[in-house]
Parts: sequence; C-alpha cells; structure tokens
Amino acid sequence: VAAMIFEQSPIVIVAGVLSSALGPYAYYQQTRLTDIAALKETHEAVQREVNRLETENERLSQSVQTLASSVERLEDVEQALDVITATQGQNVSLFEEQVAENRNILAKMQNNLKANVLQNLLSVIIRSDTDGDFQISPTEQDELIKRVQTINGVELHEDRFRAA
Repeated sequence: VAAMIFEQSPIVIVAGVLSSALGPYAYYQQTRLTDIAALKETHEAVQREVNRLETENERLSQSVQTLASSVERLEDVEQALDVITATQGQNVSLFEEQVAENRNILAKMQNNLKANVLQNLLSVIIRSDTDGDFQISPTEQDELIKRVQTINGVELHEDRFRAA
C-alpha cells in the first residue's frame, strides 16, 4: 500500500490492488479447500456406513429367507399334524365301534358254540340210549363215554361221569 502511494505508477497500483485482493481470495480458497476436505471425510464416513448397512441388510435378508422357509416347513408340519389328528380321531372312534361290534360278535359266537356243543352232546346221549328207555345202562355208558370224548370242546372226567 505504501509503494502505491509513493510511486503512483499504474503497474505498482495494479500490483498493489491485485496483491490486496489476493489475500482475501487465498483465504476464501483455503476455506473452500477445508470445506471440501471436511465434505470428503463426511462422504467417506457416510460411504463406510452405507457399506456396513448393505452388509447388515444382506445378513437380514438371509435371515428373513431362512425364517420364511422355516415358517413354510412349520406350516406343512402343522397341516400334516392336523390331518393326522383328524384321522386319528376318526380312527379311534371307528376302532372303538369295531371293538364293540367284535365283542358282540364274539359273545354271539360263544353262545352259538355252547348251543352247538349242547346240541351235539344231547344228540350223542340220545343215540347212545340204544334201548330207548331214556336211561343210560352200564353197557350204554361205555359207548357214550367214547362218543363224548370225540366231541370238540367237551372235556369229560370219566371217573366222575361213571360215579354220577
């Protein structure tokens, strides 16, 4: 500034004005560079955060897929269990009905067997009464014992039979 006042030459004045303007411009440029550096650091920090979030997002996506497949498998298992439960309920009821029916049939068969055995026994006794007097004589007893022993389902105690 002093050179401009003493010299008053246009070159010195232009150089002085330019020098005076260059300081604030350099300061402005320096603050811009500092702002750019701060923005660059901020951008790098944001980029690191974006990368971390992308990695986390991929991990969460895999977890969601795993859970979705687990849910599908569990739904399939639930449906299968529902079918089994429904079937078992029907099967148990049906089985109970069949057991009751089989018991009735078995009781009827046992009654029929007893009736058949009694009928066969009476037939054998009547056929063993050869003289037709409706009394079993000692000679008819031997034949009756042989015939009774051949009847299925009848156990004969010969000594008790003869004593009676």
